[in-house]
Amino acid sequence: MLFFGFSINSTIVYFINSNKVKASELLSTIILLIFGSTILVYYTLGLLQYTGTLRIALPQDIQTRPYKLVFAAIYFTSVLNGVILAFLSSYRKFKAISIFGSALQLAPAAVYTMMFLEIIPYNHLDPFRSVVTVTLAVAALSSVAIVLLFARLLPLRPARRLLPAKMIRQFIFFSSMAYVGNIATFFNYKLDFWVVDAYRGKSELGIYSLAAQLSQLLWLLPQSIATVLYTYASSGTGEQAIHYTIRLKQVAFYGTLFLGACGLVAAYFGIPILYGPAFVPAFRLMCVFMIGVVPFSITTILASFFAARGNFKISFVVSLLTFVIACPMYFTLIPRLGLIGGAISSAVAYLSATLFIEVWFCKKFHVRYLNLFTMNLSLFSIGELKKYFTGHPTR
Repeated sequence: MLFFGFSINSTIVYFINSNKVKASELLSTIILLIFGSTILVYYTLGLLQYTGTLRIALPQDIQTRPYKLVFAAIYFTSVLNGVILAFLSSYRKFKAISIFGSALQLAPAAVYTMMFLEIIPYNHLDPFRSVVTVTLAVAALSSVAIVLLFARLLPLRPARRLLPAKMIRQFIFFSSMAYVGNIATFFNYKLDFWVVDAYRGKSELGIYSLAAQLSQLLWLLPQSIATVLYTYASSGTGEQAIHYTIRLKQVAFYGTLFLGACGLVAAYFGIPILYGPAFVPAFRLMCVFMIGVVPFSITTILASFFAARGNFKISFVVSLLTFVIACPMYFTLIPRLGLIGGAISSAVAYLSATLFIEVWFCKKFHVRYLNLFTMNLSLFSIGELKKYFTGHPTR
């Protein structure tokens, strides 16, 4: 998804809401791109197998044609789901997106729970095959569901014509900027894991990854808000976009701060119960991670705003800055301080990126630097927030 999806989802909303293209022609073009990239995925797996390097993608015992077809199919459904969700987001069908997203998470969770409780039998000696089977089944059913949802909610159908060549080049150009930013972000999120693994081993990596992933769960809130903001900011005027950004940035930051506090309390009592005494050190790491994770909610919102206004390079700049700060700190502090050194490095990098993008936003659009603290508390009322998710925000 990351390397072959080319981040086309990132630019669909912008191109539709800025009236750059006809939505029906864009849909036809993207469908063709999805089929083309799926074929590319399958033959890339074949090329890796031919060169003896398929192990970087698939374990040795499953390097067969059926598994390559299965993973290509899972890729196809994932890209298709993302594209349709982007179109629904463009037309502000946020309620449907929320319901579908929740169902997509609950379905495999329910299946795995029944497998764990032995309600659904599976081969204990080959759990990998069972996981792949469940993933493929959920992927196929979700694609059918999202296509039916799309057909019901939007009177939009693929056109017989593709986008003009000029617009295809422009679409690819904008997507490529988002693509490079996403690749850089991927390496940012993985680099500390690799360094901890190299210097501290798998057991300590387990503790560190638990702390990092539990802390980063908080980003689900700003990411959801960023999806809503992206639609409004790309279709409204510049003044409206700035207004929406400031208000939703406040919701994301204070909401993440509140959930972070609740999460730390839950982790303090829950980690020993759910994961065992060996993972108790993860709580201290979470406390350090929060210093960077909570403010980084602002970065998520502002990156969405800049992308909505056609400035996709900001994501790459922020990711590059995060990498430049974090990389030397990981290789310096993790060998000396251990896991806490990795947490400190991540927190400093996330906090620095947030300060950078906030200052950039304020200077470029002449916004007060203390805008995060000047707000109307009515924004946090359920009725006020609901207006954003139903497509009728107020000024």
